Amino acid sequence: MRVPISVPDLHAGDEPIRVSGWLIDEGDLVLAGELVVELLIPGLAIDVVAVSTGRLIEIIQPVDSPVHVGDVLAWLEPTVENQN
Repeated sequence: MRVPISVPDLHAGDEPIRVSGWLIDEGDLVLAGELVVELLIPGLAIDVVAVSTGRLIEIIQPVDSPVHVGDVLAWLEPTVENQN
């Protein structure tokens, strides 16, 4: 089941939010908590982390896209870790 990476509540008020840069590419494996995308509001850059370990399967919002709180930025396909 796909897991969204979404724009968190940045308490930005009416300030515009933009995708500043992707730190990983589609197809890359990421760990939960790893930085995946940087968002920009005037005067502040915010890093968004992966919510689970998995493969980034689709970037929805390209660099320089305007976004809002709750918008899906990308989709992860979670991986199951083997525990011995």
